[in-house]
Amino acid sequence: MRVLSNLKPWVLALSLACMGAAQAAPDVSLEVTHKSSVLGADGIQRSTLFTERVVRQGDSVWIERVMPAGAHQDDEHAKAKVGAAKDHKHADLSAATRWIQRLPDGKLRFRLVAMHDEVVVDIAPAEYATVGFDGAWLAAYHLIDPAVLKTLKAGDSTPQGQWFENTKGRNAVRVLWDAKREMPLQVLSQGANGNRSTTVKVLNTAVKNPWDVTKKFAQKDYSDFLD
Repeated sequence: MRVLSNLKPWVLALSLACMGAAQAAPDVSLEVTHKSSVLGADGIQRSTLFTERVVRQGDSVWIERVMPAGAHQDDEHAKAKVGAAKDHKHADLSAATRWIQRLPDGKLRFRLVAMHDEVVVDIAPAEYATVGFDGAWLAAYHLIDPAVLKTLKAGDSTPQGQWFENTKGRNAVRVLWDAKREMPLQVLSQGANGNRSTTVKVLNTAVKNPWDVTKKFAQKDYSDFLD
């Protein structure tokens, strides 16, 4: 630690973060909004917008999609019960909550939680890619892998955090990093075919153990939905 003590504060924070969160970051409850506008090869400009509620608590991360009114029709689920033989594929996993835990041995346990269907689905590492999970704990825990900051240049400091950026080349990236919470507050990227942004709002009301709701849910393996 004597060597690190001579570093600037933001460098010290980055160094600690890149050690793999040797010291646990603070628990947080967040509202994370993702926006993108991308021009496809077919000449069509496509825009997306969605929001997630994220709870980071201890060695667990809970990422729950915020569903606008009318986006998920409850009557579709009233027609079938998950667990019945003919309906065992019914659970909708496309917008399922992601529940990621780092176990004492360093391995991950990854589950999808279908809230409407009240079912928890264990995902084996071999199936991560199938459901769009890259298996990166640091990226889930910090929202982005802190190592990304090493590739960027330190910019302006603000009361909220430190800007890091790379504006050279075809792709420009800017990250507003909150060193205290060890996470970004904004991630902005601009490329030749469009732009993407992630905006993080820290919620004042902490959500304690959001996964407690799953205690009465049905427990399944992803393989149950493949046959």
